[in-house]
Amino acid sequence: MYCPNCGKELVQNARFCDACGSPVASDQAAPATGSTSEQAAPVTPNIYADYPQTVSEPPKPRKKGLFLKITAIVLAAVVLLAGVTVLGYHTFLPAKMTLQYAQSNTLKKTWNYIEQSLDRSEKETDYLLNTPVKADTKINFKLDPGLLTALGLDEKMADLVGGYISNVTIQAISEADIPNKKQNFTLSLNYLNNPLISLNGFFDNDRMGVALPELSQKGIVGRLQDLSRLAELYPYSFDTSTLEPLAGINPWLAYDLRQELKIDRKDLKKLLDTYGMFLVNATSGGDMSIRRGKTTELFGEEIRCQEVTITLDQKAQLELVKSLLDTMAEDEALYNAVFGKVSKLLEILSAGNPALAENLPGMDMKMILGKSQIRTLLNTAKRSLSKDMFPEEAIIRIYIRGYDVVKYELEIPQTSTDEEILITFENVIDGDDLRMRLSFEGDSGYERVAMYLDIDQKYDKASDTSDLAVTFDVKLDDGDDGIFRIVYKSNEDPEGSNKIKRLIDASVDFELPYNDGISLTISADTTETRNKNGFPVIIEGTIDLSMGGQLSPSSERTNITLGLESYIQYDINVKTPDWVANAIDLGTATREDLEAYIEEIAETLGNIISMAQYLF
Repeated sequence: MYCPNCGKELVQNARFCDACGSPVASDQAAPATGSTSEQAAPVTPNIYADYPQTVSEPPKPRKKGLFLKITAIVLAAVVLLAGVTVLGYHTFLPAKMTLQYAQSNTLKKTWNYIEQSLDRSEKETDYLLNTPVKADTKINFKLDPGLLTALGLDEKMADLVGGYISNVTIQAISEADIPNKKQNFTLSLNYLNNPLISLNGFFDNDRMGVALPELSQKGIVGRLQDLSRLAELYPYSFDTSTLEPLAGINPWLAYDLRQELKIDRKDLKKLLDTYGMFLVNATSGGDMSIRRGKTTELFGEEIRCQEVTITLDQKAQLELVKSLLDTMAEDEALYNAVFGKVSKLLEILSAGNPALAENLPGMDMKMILGKSQIRTLLNTAKRSLSKDMFPEEAIIRIYIRGYDVVKYELEIPQTSTDEEILITFENVIDGDDLRMRLSFEGDSGYERVAMYLDIDQKYDKASDTSDLAVTFDVKLDDGDDGIFRIVYKSNEDPEGSNKIKRLIDASVDFELPYNDGISLTISADTTETRNKNGFPVIIEGTIDLSMGGQLSPSSERTNITLGLESYIQYDINVKTPDWVANAIDLGTATREDLEAYIEEIAETLGNIISMAQYLF
């Protein structure tokens, strides 16, 4: 048997040629049968056998199966690792690792809440500050007859006076173009919508003016620094030291402060990250312990949670405070957001106000509140610390629900009594909703004092409405005597596409042991109509005031009802009032000019009073 390719003689049943490697057909590899005459003639040798022959390699197996196996293994490892991590977080991870994760997750949610709140607030404030606005507001009164009789009027006269008062309206009109530093205002007392007396005024950069149109056809205008001339014209009536601070008032202070004191969000974020994680990172894991499956009260309701306890002796407390002061001394964001802003605030307040500047400790606020000075101050405070200044032991309990830190408790024993100071902070953030409570319990030396601040805010992005409840309460341990309580509640609900129904309830109660105390309640029921940009154009409704205790002139509670109407326009043209052309210029006026103006006002006012006496 020979190779069909190169002609080399092959061994019996060979499948490949050992010379050229060519495959041998199965019929050639099979043993010969039959007679010699029936066998095929030998194949002529291939003359090209010495040249390399191309042999097709068998196809390699695909690697797809291997790739799928590797992917499956990696995914299984990830799932297993995630499962172990979650299981460990809830069962066996150390206290510090558990707390670090929960605190970091809570800070992320806190920052998202802060950033979204800032977005909404800045959008509204920027629009109102940079858009010329006119607001026309009217308020009318309805008095409780009991209030008038308590003031000494008989019932008949009380009804008569009450009828007159119900026709009286206070009207306030304001036009403001803040970027161009222009503002006009009118405040008037109207009867049957006709002005009895009104005060007109304007600000134009550093110029100002006032007028009483029902009492005189003239007004007084001038620059703010011209107020100091009154001390020259009337030396026995006005004092220079009193007028100079007035002359230095900046009518655009609020606008300037907002532009200059706006905190950079990067600094704010860095402060939240640095000081939000400070306690966790600066405390040794050996000072922490964790208990799982605990229960605690959160806003008055019992929850299951993990409890991390940090126990600090005097030395640990000292080192913690020292580390905090070191961090503050080197913190650029803290300086920019706090000390630098205070320096800028004092600089703005003292600019153009010599009297205020003289009372400040030096003229260069940047030098007084410079970075090196603040660093020196903090380092001095650090060196003055000693462990004897701290309580023997401070216990901090941190409660984790799910992956969020929801409650902090600081317990400090009081050496003078068997009681302890307990400070609690509860905090839950859910998207745009916030619930927060800060409470304090301690011994005042005579009795135990408890106080708390509770804030509950909910925001609905679809309707741009929010509900807010704020309560501040102070109690004494021996009962309800000595309670000071402030409550504010506001609820907003959409009514149609562009109207918002708003209910507001606010109250102040101050109870004293030996008198009637003070009680004031304000309730408002208003409807707000908004434009396409979401800003109010009409606000109308009623406001009820109820007074009791020492605020009420009678033994019963006194009620006053106010009607409110406000119309708001945007993108208006604010112009200087026409009456300015005939006004007296305070910068050049003589004493005679001013006295003639005052006499005219007094004469007209006397005629009005005489007419009123005749009518009554």
